[in-house]
Amino acid sequence: MDITNILIDAINNETPISFSKYGDGEFACANSCQGCNCDRDEYTEKKRDGLIASLKYMVNEIPNSYIGLWPDKNITIFWENLTTQPIKFCKYTTLLMTHNNEPEDTPQKLELFKTIKHSTMKKIYICNPLLEKAKILLDIDYMVHIPLNNWFDNQFDDILNQIKLLIQSDTKYIIMISAGMGAKILICELSKLFPENIYLDFGSAIDFICTKKKSRGWEPSYDTFMTLLKDLIPDNWNDPKYEYIYNEAIHKIGVHI
Repeated sequence: MDITNILIDAINNETPISFSKYGDGEFACANSCQGCNCDRDEYTEKKRDGLIASLKYMVNEIPNSYIGLWPDKNITIFWENLTTQPIKFCKYTTLLMTHNNEPEDTPQKLELFKTIKHSTMKKIYICNPLLEKAKILLDIDYMVHIPLNNWFDNQFDDILNQIKLLIQSDTKYIIMISAGMGAKILICELSKLFPENIYLDFGSAIDFICTKKKSRGWEPSYDTFMTLLKDLIPDNWNDPKYEYIYNEAIHKIGVHI
């Protein structure tokens, strides 16, 4: 299912909704594989248990929760066997707006990003420090920074508490998360505490535009990104103060490519 327009409507009407994506790394972790995913985020027992519990809760208990699964039948069957309610499946690439294989979806995805930027809802983004430019790209109110990987086992409670301190009970938020495998668990726990918000698992969607470094390998050129997002790019986008990001990203983003 393509839920892009559903997300746009939810944001415009401030309707609670969540989108979480469980990829091949989440599948491997949930099946107790050894090693790590492409971002060097290690598979651990605590993370495995959290991923399984989060998907079960989001599917069984949260009515407006959409799950983007890696397009593999075995992965779909695995997650389906864990839930008592049917999974609201949607495209894994829902927020990867310039995926080469889905150019026909680009206009709707651009509209979604514009809707996020121009929304009057308060916005929180949980991400690594190299995505600092997301603040001016999407007019984000609060940034919560996490390490590039392996934060979940020892820092989850601290990160969760930082976010809780930002959320006021009488205000609705768009909460965006680029935090690897732990993002799904964070969305689940926040949904329990603050069910009136909108939760979006951004993953690597804006890695390249913010850091000038490809993190997945499917991205088009940086110039293409800039052209597509021209209506979102602020005047200070090329401020020299951001040079440190590009230099660090060379060695820290997309290390598997």
